[in-house]
Amino acid sequence: MKPGKLARLIHPAFRFGISDPDRAVKLAELGVGGFCFYGGSADEVRGMSALLKSASATPLLISADYEYGAGKWVRGATELPSNMAIGASGLEALARRKGEITGLEARALGVDWVLAPVADLSCRPDNPIVNVRSFGADPALVSSLARAFISGLGSQGALSCLKHFPGHGGTAADSHLELPSVQKDLFSLQEADLRPFSELARRADAVMAGHLMLPALDRSAPASLSHGILTGLLRGRLGFSGLIVTDALEMKAVSADPLAGVKAFLAGADVLLAPEDPFALHAALLRASGEGAISAAAVETALGRQDALVRKLSSFRQQPLPSGALRCPEHLAFGFEAAPSCLAWASAGRFSLAAGDTVGYLEPLVRREDWKGRAFTEELASLGVRVEPYQPGCGMKLAAGCFYGPRAGGGGVGLSAEERAALEAAITGAAASVLLAFGSPFVLDGLSPSAGLCAFCALEDFQRTAARVLTGRERAAGTMPVKISMRGAA
Repeated sequence: MKPGKLARLIHPAFRFGISDPDRAVKLAELGVGGFCFYGGSADEVRGMSALLKSASATPLLISADYEYGAGKWVRGATELPSNMAIGASGLEALARRKGEITGLEARALGVDWVLAPVADLSCRPDNPIVNVRSFGADPALVSSLARAFISGLGSQGALSCLKHFPGHGGTAADSHLELPSVQKDLFSLQEADLRPFSELARRADAVMAGHLMLPALDRSAPASLSHGILTGLLRGRLGFSGLIVTDALEMKAVSADPLAGVKAFLAGADVLLAPEDPFALHAALLRASGEGAISAAAVETALGRQDALVRKLSSFRQQPLPSGALRCPEHLAFGFEAAPSCLAWASAGRFSLAAGDTVGYLEPLVRREDWKGRAFTEELASLGVRVEPYQPGCGMKLAAGCFYGPRAGGGGVGLSAEERAALEAAITGAAASVLLAFGSPFVLDGLSPSAGLCAFCALEDFQRTAARVLTGRERAAGTMPVKISMRGAA
């Protein structure tokens, strides 16, 4: 078998400022099928995409994790609200618009394939890797909003990818650091985690296989390396005929296995994403092919699925890259327009402020000069509310801002024991209190403020809208997409 055909199964990572561009060009010349981009400025991303595509003899697929819009990764692009913020709105129109903006800006950067949406359910407060990346806990909500997002992406010439099959929501470990396990049987999975994948399998361009153990389905291999899960369940039971891509093979959940990439292909994966050493993986694929473990027919089938995606993009690729799309006024306005529909009260109790009031602001264990909630406090001040650093025991009202969310390799999400203790003490000493979740809503679990207001992301427009909600200028129209257990809130 020609080495270039096996190389096309591999899609290495390229990290701007870290990866060697000359090495990436050599990989393109070797014949890899694509690259997954991380970081960079808009000009760097556009330039590297063009360079690598020109160095390849076959059409490359450039992918990126633009779950929050391109601006979360790329300097000069637009960052968009989290999926959970959209989930709180329940509005398919917002999910589709997020997909449209993401797809158009991705194409403007020379990125073909957006590794989104996350179709996992956010059903565990201690899950360190899903959280606000999910639309919520309800499978029907996740399915409807993921479907709308996929539609928006496709309308602008970007490919989609459902992840992380068969559902990462039930884990309590970060697969970037270790191999998680989900203790659910097939019936339980079908009732919840699998539903978005089952309902959208015929709409998505690709499905990403998660690095997680499901002993009820396969006791010997994680989903990403399991023939029974990828070929038997995803292709067989769910009828998915599109492209299967692994989660990044450099993740600690599987990276210790030198044959993980080969096993993933034999299990049914078509694209081997982000291995630690792409050249070593290519050599392993060549050996497996030479030994007869990998058949030419299986490789041709996998490459045929890549070719199908390239053909789907062909009409867009014939057009010049969109100009003026990145951070254009229309895209920047999306956060401001969406925020009132996305913010949600997590409690029956409410908290209000009026012009002339004084409120103490706190971010647990964070110095004033390092506050992340400056847009929130500035908006309060512009509305006539005096904002001071919170002082306990003075009869002050308290507004506490919490900025926590999932971070790859972080190993956890939410408050540390020290931060929780500081918050509890502040709430106890306040005349009235509101906890503002500018990220994970699960920070509210077990706490007892007078009220909890969730923005689900820290975008400036969402912070300013939170201030306007507290002063009665806006209404928080969202509904909590996950269950929160606050202690003693009215």
